[in-house]
Amino acid sequence: MHVGLFKKPSSSFLIFRIFELSYSDEGSVAMDISDCEGDRKDLIVGNDTQGRKESPILMWKAWEDENARWLESLDRADADTEIDNVNQVLAETAEPPPSLTMPLLRFQKEWLAWALQQEESAARGGILADEMGMGKTVQAIALVLAKKELQGAGDGAFPLPSSSLGLPKAKATLVICPVIAVTQWANEISRVTVTGSQKVIVYHGSKRGKSLHEFLDHDFVITTYSVVQAEYRKHAHHIKDHRSSTSNAVLSLNSTYKWALSGTPLQNRVRELYSLIRFLQIFPYSYYFCMECDCTELIYSSLTDCSVCNHTSFSHFCWWDQYVARPIQAEGHTGRGRDAMLLLKHKILKSLLLRRTKQGRSADLALPPKTIFLRRDSLDIKEDDYLKSLYNDSRAQYNTYVNEGTVMNNYANIYNLLTRARQALNHPYPVVYSKNAMSEKSSAANDDGEVKCGLCHESVEDPLVNDCGHTFCRSCFIDFSASAGQVSCPTCSITGFKSSSILNRIRLDDFQTSTKLEALREEIRFMIERDGSAKGIVFSQYPSFLDLIHYSLQKSGVQCVQLDGSTNMKARDTAIKRFNEDPDCRLFLMTLKAGGSALNLTAASHVFLMDVWWNPAVEQQAQDRVHRIGQFKPVRVVKFIIEGSIEERILKLQETKQLLFEGTVSGSADALGKLTEKDLKFLFST
Repeated sequence: MHVGLFKKPSSSFLIFRIFELSYSDEGSVAMDISDCEGDRKDLIVGNDTQGRKESPILMWKAWEDENARWLESLDRADADTEIDNVNQVLAETAEPPPSLTMPLLRFQKEWLAWALQQEESAARGGILADEMGMGKTVQAIALVLAKKELQGAGDGAFPLPSSSLGLPKAKATLVICPVIAVTQWANEISRVTVTGSQKVIVYHGSKRGKSLHEFLDHDFVITTYSVVQAEYRKHAHHIKDHRSSTSNAVLSLNSTYKWALSGTPLQNRVRELYSLIRFLQIFPYSYYFCMECDCTELIYSSLTDCSVCNHTSFSHFCWWDQYVARPIQAEGHTGRGRDAMLLLKHKILKSLLLRRTKQGRSADLALPPKTIFLRRDSLDIKEDDYLKSLYNDSRAQYNTYVNEGTVMNNYANIYNLLTRARQALNHPYPVVYSKNAMSEKSSAANDDGEVKCGLCHESVEDPLVNDCGHTFCRSCFIDFSASAGQVSCPTCSITGFKSSSILNRIRLDDFQTSTKLEALREEIRFMIERDGSAKGIVFSQYPSFLDLIHYSLQKSGVQCVQLDGSTNMKARDTAIKRFNEDPDCRLFLMTLKAGGSALNLTAASHVFLMDVWWNPAVEQQAQDRVHRIGQFKPVRVVKFIIEGSIEERILKLQETKQLLFEGTVSGSADALGKLTEKDLKFLFST
């Protein structure tokens, strides 16, 4: 079986082939999470010597010496440490099986040949790290079909994994992905394979209980990280470490082959790359070692003494942290940091990872051009006055922390101050009518003895307080209930919007627009004038601003759908289907986190980025929802910036940190996500 992982931190996918299932006490299916870390200790990558148990020195020391010898043999002067600079062209290709109806491009055939070889190697899997939009899903499907054809011809290399529970084996591919990608995976398998040739089952939702025989009869089982973690929690008594983390849940799955698919495996700090190495269970890099004996553990808790050797936690260390992550974090491109980067690129990843980029394989892809337009607008007088007042208050609070010497101790508070300033640049409402602000106003009103009616917005007379906490004049509420034919809270009942929406906290009869909102409306008008069939994606970090955009467009007769972190799976699928199939649905509004990855939205040719993200790589992910295989129109990306604002300083901060991005493993998200004291001082400057 294959296990496929689409890396959760950066929206990647995990793929397992040949996995094991068991019945739970209730008769539903549970994944085998038996203690199996010993099954893959033969996966020694990038080294010619194996089996050091006969050595008179301890295992960890032998590996330390081996790495030192390897570094001495490497020509370090000419060795490249830029891991993202890959794009190697492989000489060998493989043709997809007849059951795949979609033709593969040259670089995808290279992957297929390489992947088949990887499954015959000690690693029995690897990482497909092609840039987003290059067809990783199709490549993974091609591998599964090709391997099935080879095994059908009697050329299967590895047996099914053994199980400490004696469970039956399922010759299926388990795909673990973000919830937003579940339906897309199922649809893609159906789209690119011979009709009826592949049986697919989605294991998700509260009513997901399936019989074991159903699983055994399918070719693909698609599920989510949350489901895997939930199943793990139910059966955690089978393993020594009872922590119910998602990573431990995934690690406890048995499979013959494991693959990780991620368009951004190198986006974040080195520690997050470790999650993929650990998923593949590569020895020694993914293991914990004991300095006093040859004990090794894949899942280790530092809270107690080792359950294997009984030595204290102080005697144990993580190989990756000791020899890769910490040296790079401490010394960057110099000294031990450079040695660690060389080890990571030329010894570890060289044997595990294949990455190609759109620029490097542009001839194969033949994608239409993508243009990025930075649109700068100035606030009107009213908005500018409000923003200056808000910003001055925030800066005064920041200066208080500076004077007290407690800046980094108040990082969360300072980050909140910056967030409010950035939200106000989009529209004042998300700050003025935030839940916290409304709560403070309500408290102040109560202190003053004056409460406003949620319907007439005047001082309440004969107050009636709903269970939700909203207050109305009794007569207003009776009149509303009689005319509306309902008794639910009118403040929580605006048609088409969730009760938590900001639209339930503002006076819609006096709705005010904003500079950015009008700029977006103008760009939408330009889009439709240039191409009568064009569609666009609107990205913002803030759901409240998307609600305001949705309401404004709805009033103007522009049809759109919306997606954020609170949208359930069924509603997501409905929104995606409508956007892709309804020619009158012109815009898809979504947050960067909810829709910035794992989606194929080539029905759109325009991308509107309403606010600046700390990490430009996240913005790139958003653009790649549109600029990818299957796109036939030129792509236009519009980034909205308010002149002279904190957004301008964020752009400058990105530029000054570019060298830091290049100096780490292809860029550190934490470099922008975790701002330094110097960064904060710059952001609060005038």
